[in-house]
Amino acid sequence: MIIFDRARKKFGNVDAVKDFSLTIEDKEILGLLGPNGAGKTTLMLMMGTVYRPTGGTITVDGLDVVKQPNEVRKEIGIAFQDPRVDGILGAFDVLNWHLKMTTGLTKEQREKRVEEVLRSLDLWEARNKRTWLMSGGMRKKVEDAKVLCQRPKIAVFDEPTAFLDVPSRLLVWDMIRKLRDGGSTIIVATNMMDEAERLSDRVAIVNLGKLVAAGTPEQLKSTQKGGEVLEVAVESSHGLTADILTQFSEVHNVHVDDNKVVVYLNSGRLLLPKIVETLTEQGFKIGSVHLKEVTLEDVFLTYTGQRLE
Repeated sequence: MIIFDRARKKFGNVDAVKDFSLTIEDKEILGLLGPNGAGKTTLMLMMGTVYRPTGGTITVDGLDVVKQPNEVRKEIGIAFQDPRVDGILGAFDVLNWHLKMTTGLTKEQREKRVEEVLRSLDLWEARNKRTWLMSGGMRKKVEDAKVLCQRPKIAVFDEPTAFLDVPSRLLVWDMIRKLRDGGSTIIVATNMMDEAERLSDRVAIVNLGKLVAAGTPEQLKSTQKGGEVLEVAVESSHGLTADILTQFSEVHNVHVDDNKVVVYLNSGRLLLPKIVETLTEQGFKIGSVHLKEVTLEDVFLTYTGQRLE
């Protein structure tokens, strides 16, 4: 179990993490979802003893990250956002060396595990290619592979599928799930909405260094009043206020985002003509209308006031 208790981190006058409290259960995949600069990486590096918290406490299986950093490091493996691999070495040698430094495996055990992971990631044919000659996506897979090979008790992935194509993303997701099924606790920092929703057992939404919501994707979506979302594109949203539409009892919330009006409501199909008529009567020129069910992106927008690009 990992416990953040009012954890804080300041860099000069900048509050990177503010009173962050969260418990991460054993053998779960927790998705840390937030935009770049939200504090996700800082949180993980504090837990990994790279950064010292400015305040609060963080414990890993009962070990305090400040008082017992050496013991904590033995529990954790981190795949960084930017690949940190020796460019002169090939992928096989990078992973073999990593296992030699982080595990007690024999030479034969290391080589068997490295081969297994490289084959699973479609990197076996490139195992001897120097990593500096690899594409960004291939280097990213090698970075992920370090933790996938290590199989630590706590595995941390920072943007694990950045630079990867769709087939490679699916491979990495599948291997992260298998790592969880093998007994590891997984933390995935991401700014990709589909990754957070499809991969995570629970999602923690982080914004401006704060935890704003946490739960399973379904639990988070259920916090939205109204089971449907109506998106209306208008030529100009100048002068468009929420009270124009909240007059309808079926409308629970209205968010105006640039020239898009997002309406959280019930009975969307019945109410849609009334909303279009009301906006038109108020002088707003409508470009398009789209009715859908609540998504994790809608939850994120509600809690943070912004969309992930």
